[in-house]
Amino acid sequence: MGGITRLLLLLWAGVTVSTAMDLHKRIIGGRECPHNERLYHVKITDDADDILCGGSLISNQWFLTAAHCLQDSMTVFLGAHPGPEREVQITTHEIFRDNRDRPHDIMLVRLSHPTNIIPVRLPDCAHRPNIGDTVQIAGHGPTAAGPQGERDYIYLDEHVESSTLQCADTTVVDCQRVRDLVGHIDPDKLYQHLFCGQRHGVDTCPGDSGGGVVYHGKIYGVHAFTGDPVYACREAAGFMDVCAYLQWITNTINRR
Repeated sequence: MGGITRLLLLLWAGVTVSTAMDLHKRIIGGRECPHNERLYHVKITDDADDILCGGSLISNQWFLTAAHCLQDSMTVFLGAHPGPEREVQITTHEIFRDNRDRPHDIMLVRLSHPTNIIPVRLPDCAHRPNIGDTVQIAGHGPTAAGPQGERDYIYLDEHVESSTLQCADTTVVDCQRVRDLVGHIDPDKLYQHLFCGQRHGVDTCPGDSGGGVVYHGKIYGVHAFTGDPVYACREAAGFMDVCAYLQWITNTINRR
């Protein structure tokens, strides 16, 4: 099996712990988020204290992230931006399953105690972002890839995580090309509810998973995957469409 094909299979399978830990997603082409924004951002690390994923508080006791971020050793921090961060305990998680019992890559996690951090607002689905609109993504990590855009370049140095939360703007684009790219390798992507984003010089890499995609101060997406795991800034990224899961989200957080 060719090296690139093998890497695609590992990344787009999206379920192995080693993949999640070894290929941390980074915001490329970002900037430090303003200190008064994204206070609801949740940082998730693994048992080696490396960045695993992000998330977004949507109430005083629940945060939203990607389902593939789940692992036994995950540690959750609030206040990572602008700091100081503090570790918090979690009690339960819920992964969306459709009427055919198929899991989707979106997860709710409950904190053991309420927080006074103001959550991000849930979407106004009558005014969701359209193709061509600008949305904001965020995550921890450096802002560079290799000279040819190769992602492996940033993993040569073990100290690749940013101490500050990085924000970047991207543009909503049609998802058909991304679905064509990943669908034959990971058919699960085809039945899930997605929208996509792409902008010149901006991308994520396999850590930013679970981070919120924000439009006009509301969360409309959860970062799920990148369209090209080998080279940065060549394909769109895929975001779970929060509007498609909004009833499940509100039912889950209101029944507990």
